[in-house]
Amino acid sequence: MKEIKLAAWCIATGMVIMMAGCASDMHTQEEIVVPRQEDSRQTGEGETNTGVQQVTDGTIAELVQAPERYTWEGGSGIVSIKADAAVVIPKADGFKTYKVTSRVFTQEDYDRVNEVLLKGAFLWDRDYEEMAQSNGFTLEEVENIIALLEKQRAEAEKSGAASEVNYDAQINNWSALAKGAPKEAILTEVPGIVSYSRTKEGENFLSGNATVDGEDFFVYLDNNLSDTWRWISFQIRCSRVNSNFYNFYDQQEGIAQAAEINIESVRQRAKEAVEAMGFTDFAVSGEEYVQAVSVEEIKGDVHTDAVGYAFNFTRVIDGIPVTYTASEGTSLENDDTVPWPYERLELVYDKEGLTSFNWMNPYQVEKVSDEYVFLLPFSEIQDIFEEMALKKYEDIYDGGENMKLDFLIDEVRLGYMRVFEKGNPMEGEMVPVWDFFGTEIFYPEGKEAMVNNTSYASRLTINAMDGTIIERDLGY
Repeated sequence: MKEIKLAAWCIATGMVIMMAGCASDMHTQEEIVVPRQEDSRQTGEGETNTGVQQVTDGTIAELVQAPERYTWEGGSGIVSIKADAAVVIPKADGFKTYKVTSRVFTQEDYDRVNEVLLKGAFLWDRDYEEMAQSNGFTLEEVENIIALLEKQRAEAEKSGAASEVNYDAQINNWSALAKGAPKEAILTEVPGIVSYSRTKEGENFLSGNATVDGEDFFVYLDNNLSDTWRWISFQIRCSRVNSNFYNFYDQQEGIAQAAEINIESVRQRAKEAVEAMGFTDFAVSGEEYVQAVSVEEIKGDVHTDAVGYAFNFTRVIDGIPVTYTASEGTSLENDDTVPWPYERLELVYDKEGLTSFNWMNPYQVEKVSDEYVFLLPFSEIQDIFEEMALKKYEDIYDGGENMKLDFLIDEVRLGYMRVFEKGNPMEGEMVPVWDFFGTEIFYPEGKEAMVNNTSYASRLTINAMDGTIIERDLGY
């Protein structure tokens, strides 16, 4: 086997948590569609149009008769809501009915991603049987860990504070490993074969490393699909980043300046890569700065690891995108329910190039009917929002008179969402929904305000056909 550069990041360094920034004004680049006439509730003139619409001719904007902006203020003793939001409507003729089922990754999926992102590189890993005496570590890696432990022990002794870490015992353990540690890692090639079996779950994953243009990438594919759980994942992570990226925490000040990323350039690269991999029916539905934060195994210290810029792609069906939100759909209502996380396709770049690829829970989408579905007029949707948003959060935060919760809604978006019936996570459908995005400000009793401006956070999701409330975290 040819010589391969091995990065120290491949060592298992412990638990990792990920944090990411928000860009509250970056929900998508989709056009805001101005309908033919403005809703009468916003102008204060005439009667509200609550009649039954005819699903025949015209665009979606003409059918729902939404205003260009939605403004409203309301509240109770606990919750207050202020909406000054752009209304974003897909530029299409209508929504149709689609059936959605889960599917696992195929060999073709792996090969086309490998060819584009890894340039067809083969996979390799450490030969842990040959390196059993050192638990897979090289001598240099063991010595570096011992040096770190000795430094931390000296700092603890100097401070005089009691330490929960037994540094002497850990140093002795690592010193024992050093006796059998090789100077160079012993590597073995990993066959890039994708498999899936409902009866042999231990054979449903592929893991290894690939070297591309002198950089190492960790590759992990897991076809974890069963009747009781589904977390189908295909991830690629560059050695420049010791951890992965997620995008559901608040923005850290200054990360945009620290990143030094040419957004236009990496956006174009992301689009070209996605198209080359065959995702011709996907488009960018969300983008933002993200930041990885890792936890050091030995001391438990939390520190910033890397900054990147993430592009989240979603399916586009009949010219209408699946709406991207921060919710992953992994919440459980009780022990009897089974989660069905949403399909995700994310690429993250730093100033040097690709740092992370994340493809989760791919869908199989099948058209059920060519007929356009019925859509409620926006006047009815806003009535439902104004009633149910207050009720939802009053029920959640009913913790006392001195507690207060404010919402600032800055975007209302109509798009597709995958939903399923409670108790049947094996099959769902694409339905049109309205999402109300914005910032949450929580005022705990006797404490400073806590601002949650997580990007792409939908504060309420309403079925556009019948006005029912959908819990995005649950998927129904």
